[in-house]
Amino acid sequence: MIEIGLLGSTGSVGTQVLDIVRKNKDKIKVKLLGASKPSEKLLSQIKEFNPRYVYIESGELLNFKNTKVFVGENSLDFLRDLDLDLFIIAIAGVKGIKPTYILLESNKKVATANKEAIICLGELEKDKYKNIIPIDSEHSAIFQIIDRKPLDDVRRIILTASGGPFLNLPLKELENVTIDQTLNHPRWSMGKKISVDSATLINKGFEVIEAHYLFNIPYEKIDVVIHPESIIHGMVEYIDGTVIANMSNPDMRIPISYAIFYPERKYINNNYLDFTKLKSLNFLTPDYKKFPLLKVAIECGKKAGVYPTALTMADEVAVNLYLQGKIKFLDIYKIVIEVIESVKNDKINSIQDLLEFIKYVEKYSLLIAEKYGSS
Repeated sequence: MIEIGLLGSTGSVGTQVLDIVRKNKDKIKVKLLGASKPSEKLLSQIKEFNPRYVYIESGELLNFKNTKVFVGENSLDFLRDLDLDLFIIAIAGVKGIKPTYILLESNKKVATANKEAIICLGELEKDKYKNIIPIDSEHSAIFQIIDRKPLDDVRRIILTASGGPFLNLPLKELENVTIDQTLNHPRWSMGKKISVDSATLINKGFEVIEAHYLFNIPYEKIDVVIHPESIIHGMVEYIDGTVIANMSNPDMRIPISYAIFYPERKYINNNYLDFTKLKSLNFLTPDYKKFPLLKVAIECGKKAGVYPTALTMADEVAVNLYLQGKIKFLDIYKIVIEVIESVKNDKINSIQDLLEFIKYVEKYSLLIAEKYGSS
């Protein structure tokens, strides 16, 4: 029996994790559920899976028989004492940083879909990233191809991007796109934050930084191509010219299942590829003029220091404002770029430094954002 802890159980990735659990009740036991706040969905999950522990970031939760409830970030140290087979982090945004840090410092086995934590903790925790199995489809693809083998023979890794909902929309028309249009991803069903990040293509820039840290590979060996069909999730090219690709229909449950059962594979559904029905697979060069945040993100990764964290927090602030209807789509570009251009590089030496810098960038980003807006 695989005992797991799931943080972010009510979100898009978290609910798909629990779909896997339902199909494998004889193999997986959920010992921990975590969410940002009490909700009907969380209460339903607690009743269904009967976890030993529940964590909520804020709010009050009714007592459940045989379940211990922890509330607030200050209580997260309880994770250090949990002896589980796998901790799955499905939390969105920078809220995933502290639990990821605690779990890595405690040498726990972690499967994560939270790229913000990987990016921001990169310089502090990269030596412990060997304990991580990625859930992002692209990084799972690279992980499956390389499978912890030495990188000496790797010429480059190639991350694919669908291009998002605005791949074929002219730049001038991006000014007035609606939130619904932005969230209408052509291939994947994802949470709101990552859907917006996919639409700006900053998400792919985040993934480049994440790949750098997860696989300890230089930026010069990481490429991005637009692949609208989202059939190939990642490729590794070797020095002899061989390219190995990871392919499947778009379904997050595949990398989730692989992370839980690694190195084994389990049946998920009948959604297998039918190559006779694939009319074509297309590959395009990213349009950095229309999607400048992809290039900005990669440059931030190369600069290291505070830049990846500043990028992450500035984007989180801007995306939240956009989803609240307070700024327009292209204002996300403007806010992120202005914050990055204003930041002075420095080294982050501790988790305290990191959390304080995040608060600073959040306040500064909100200040910058005041000059923009759709009203």
